[in-house]
Amino acid sequence: MTQFHINYLYPPLIGPEIFAHRLRGALEGRGWKFRDYFPGGNGFDEEFINLAIIEGPYVRGAKNILRLDGLYFDSENQLTDKLNSPIFSCYDNFDAVIFQSEFSKKMYEAFRGERTPNFIIPNGVPEYFSPHTRENPYMHYLKSKYSKVCIASATWRRHKRLEEVIEAFRDKSLENVALVVLGGEDYKLSVKSLPPNVIMHENVKPQSLPPMYVAADAMIHLAWLDWCPNTVVEALACGVPVLCSHNGGTKELVKDNGVVIQLEETYKIGERVPLYNPPKVDTKQIVAGILEVLEHKTGFERPDLSIESVADNYISATQSIDKSEGV
Repeated sequence: MTQFHINYLYPPLIGPEIFAHRLRGALEGRGWKFRDYFPGGNGFDEEFINLAIIEGPYVRGAKNILRLDGLYFDSENQLTDKLNSPIFSCYDNFDAVIFQSEFSKKMYEAFRGERTPNFIIPNGVPEYFSPHTRENPYMHYLKSKYSKVCIASATWRRHKRLEEVIEAFRDKSLENVALVVLGGEDYKLSVKSLPPNVIMHENVKPQSLPPMYVAADAMIHLAWLDWCPNTVVEALACGVPVLCSHNGGTKELVKDNGVVIQLEETYKIGERVPLYNPPKVDTKQIVAGILEVLEHKTGFERPDLSIESVADNYISATQSIDKSEGV
């Protein structure tokens, strides 16, 4: 029996913790046994997988695998060597690295050099994220008032470009299209007033998200340099097309199930940029992108984004890794 440990299982539940909980459940469903502590000594009677999300201790005698998303930016808006130093140490010494996206892989290679073996495995979601979920009643009500309903969901920070999306919904061509912003009630906007078709909604618990998603005609996620956003995985798994920026890793998830628009110059991999001061964009481009994505069909299936499929990919990766003698 394979035993494993995941270090990122503690609240508050944000992206990495949510994914870690989902992956743990899927791996246990495959017969792996979770251990909340490391066995003593340097030897193991059974195979032991130490899966560190972002960073964690190296365990002698185990297969040490580092799962990475993005790089840290500090409060002064710059990529910081201090915050990233513990991650780089794990990156240099673990037996293998799993990246969320090709974009994430290229960024780490630009700042730290290539690591092998490495794997690209995006996040996944439980089976209740499905296009067959019953619609949320409030969203259903909005669909009776508007011709189309869009949804946006994120841990809102400046680089997610919520203000720019809201500005687009002032355009006359979108006056009969609603935008529901999940978690928007807690975000301090720089805009003075909201258009009547933009609804700032409270945070929604993960298990209550699918009924919100399936009622939407499209998701809008125009974050600059995002890595592999859970919200986009969730929306796609619910059969909702996504509008995203051409920069970052989001477009790797969207594929043919949405629209990718170029709002700014192509980011040069490895360039140090002020993440929380995204480039200015043309609102008309966003409006055109919204109108285009609303023409895409909903209700499609994305089995590649199920947490069970992702767990199988993690298992396959671990089986191909040789454990080292330690550091």
